[in-house]
Amino acid sequence: MALIFGAAAAVLLAASTQSAAAAETKSAAEPPSPNSVEPAIAPLVLKRDTPVHFMVVSEVTTKTHTQGHRFRLRVDKPVFVDGVLALPVGTTAWGEVLAAKKSGNAGKSGSLEARLLYVDVEGYHVPIGGNNQAKGAGGGAETALGVLALGPLGLFAKGNNAKIKAGELMTGFVEGDTEIPRPKPSAP
Repeated sequence: MALIFGAAAAVLLAASTQSAAAAETKSAAEPPSPNSVEPAIAPLVLKRDTPVHFMVVSEVTTKTHTQGHRFRLRVDKPVFVDGVLALPVGTTAWGEVLAAKKSGNAGKSGSLEARLLYVDVEGYHVPIGGNNQAKGAGGGAETALGVLALGPLGLFAKGNNAKIKAGELMTGFVEGDTEIPRPKPSAP
């Protein structure tokens, strides 16, 4: 009987050794399950009052734009956080027209006030503070000449519209500490 018990123990020992080896081989060959935890990558934090330089993408003018109009800008100089590129040149940003007053008769110039809203980083909004004001050139001298040459009809001479030109540079500041995703490492 001891001989049977010894043989059974040897068979069980061999079977458990084989199943352990098979489990190791299987786990090495399979990718990790979706439930496995990958190490977390800490986001970047853009600190409050970090300066961000922008360029206006297309002209904004009182001739065609009114209060509430949103306009596109792009980051003009890269922004780094702890040596990591957080906002590359070309990143899209948005501004909004706060007030737009068209030019008027008698040489009255137009005026435009706009504010920066946010930078769009992979769907995350980095709030930016900063305003810009523009005023059209006055047409007072032209109106005076028009009155001399045309009489009262010279009063209908219009002033110039205010505009923020395409390519104009603006600077804004991050309004509060804001987390953004860390850029994914590029493949070698």
